[in-house]
Amino acid sequence: MERASLVAPIREVSRNGAIVRLQGAWTLAIAAEWAFLVGLLVYAYDAGGIAAAGALSTLRMLTPAVGAPFAASIADRFSPHRVLAIVYAMRAVLVVGTGLVLVADGPPAVVFAAAAIEGLLAVLKRPTTMALLPALSRSPAELVAGNAVASTGEGLGVLVGPAIGSFLLAGAGIEIAVIAPSVALAAAAILAATIAVPHGRPPRPSGGAIRELLGGFGALRTHPASGMIIGLIGFQTFVRGLLTVLIVAASVDLLGLGREGVGWLNAAIGGGGLVGAAVATLGMGSGMLGPTFSLALAAWGLPIALIGVAPVAWFAVVLLAVVGLANAILDVSGFTLLQRTVPTALRARVFGALEGVAALTFALGSLVAAPLIAALGLAGALVAAGGLLPVVAAISAAAVRRTDHASIVPHRELALLRGVPLFAPLTLVVVERLARAMVAGRHAAGESVVSQGEAGDAYFVVGDGRATVTIDGEPVRELGPGDGFGEIALLEDRPRTASVVADGPLETFALPREAFLEAVTGSPVSARVAAQLVADRLSAPGR
Repeated sequence: MERASLVAPIREVSRNGAIVRLQGAWTLAIAAEWAFLVGLLVYAYDAGGIAAAGALSTLRMLTPAVGAPFAASIADRFSPHRVLAIVYAMRAVLVVGTGLVLVADGPPAVVFAAAAIEGLLAVLKRPTTMALLPALSRSPAELVAGNAVASTGEGLGVLVGPAIGSFLLAGAGIEIAVIAPSVALAAAAILAATIAVPHGRPPRPSGGAIRELLGGFGALRTHPASGMIIGLIGFQTFVRGLLTVLIVAASVDLLGLGREGVGWLNAAIGGGGLVGAAVATLGMGSGMLGPTFSLALAAWGLPIALIGVAPVAWFAVVLLAVVGLANAILDVSGFTLLQRTVPTALRARVFGALEGVAALTFALGSLVAAPLIAALGLAGALVAAGGLLPVVAAISAAAVRRTDHASIVPHRELALLRGVPLFAPLTLVVVERLARAMVAGRHAAGESVVSQGEAGDAYFVVGDGRATVTIDGEPVRELGPGDGFGEIALLEDRPRTASVVADGPLETFALPREAFLEAVTGSPVSARVAAQLVADRLSAPGR
């Protein structure tokens, strides 16, 4: 993707109504999740100190750690946008219920149990959203831009959610702070319910129940580049779990910001994420996602260590904003690498595996926080937590750099198809499938690629070289790289109406008849473009 064209995909995303609704629901859910979590963490800290806050954070993530790979298969069994809508609605009800337990001064065990159940429901948000995004995107550039917009939404949610949580804690009390996020979750449910998934979603894989549920982990064995990316994200979420608990203690005991400072410190991460999403989009200009991912992984941890070295409130806010910036870049590069290196039909489950790993490592980080503080002190714990990621990034950098070449999508064929007007309206998922079905061919000068009067069995795109279209032996037009031909015989079910002869060495890519017809006739917009193209060709002079 050229740097000069970076604004175009983002503008295109804004015109894709389905992606706008998907990202709107995502942003609202992130904001609600963090506002809810801030309220719960303060409640736990008031009830039992840092150990209780760590226990609540751990418990909330343990259920997703176990349930994520299984829950993600739901997105492949049912309409994913409906799954999102139902999950958001159920979470809204649960959040209200948790707040009512606080109003009634119910037992902490009930609050902790509600947090665990809400965490299990929340596990479907990311895998379903990230699997839907390629199905709604129309080009690789739009997919990268969509991931950047998702990262922007996450940054905005992490900024606004904790800030609202802090305002409500200070002005309305903890009960209202816990209940209020249900409004955003209800709005997210409405947005998700209105998403229309275009034609072309592939059939879900078949197999036994256990094999199907664990399909994401199976894909990681056959696509090791994806497994490595998920493993490295696991290190990041381990530190994230540590940081979630350490922020509570640092705000109260180290930085002098008090309880309300918990929300402001988390909001700083969200604010940095907003900037990071734009930086991430610029960083994709070279197409080299691996080095960007490694740099972001290192930059995620270093600021945390610096907080321990220089525990000053304003400096901590700035450093946590840098963490948010790195988080956005890490997400865009990491998620795009995953989307490019696993089959379309398994994406939801692979992201479910990611969610399970992330939840487990987050829970472990939260659990380790209290013992780490006891062993090293609060400042020492921050230094140790932050220092882990730069080391991991340095060790893995060479292997991560190679993941840029591990894509399962044939990029040259994909780029050629994207330049053909017939395929421009199709989603990225459909065009990827077509690109994998294409067969390369080479032709010598004077050789006929197709002959007038013969049956049509494929559509062709010129990869390199030039050719001449002839009717009854008379030339009617020239073809060059990126030009397609052969659609009339397929769409009209008739013999070839013209011949195509190579002017010199010619490379073509053939798309089989069945794949061509399924894709073009399955999209109303592509079908209209095809009908107009056939009409124009048949009415052209010389026929």
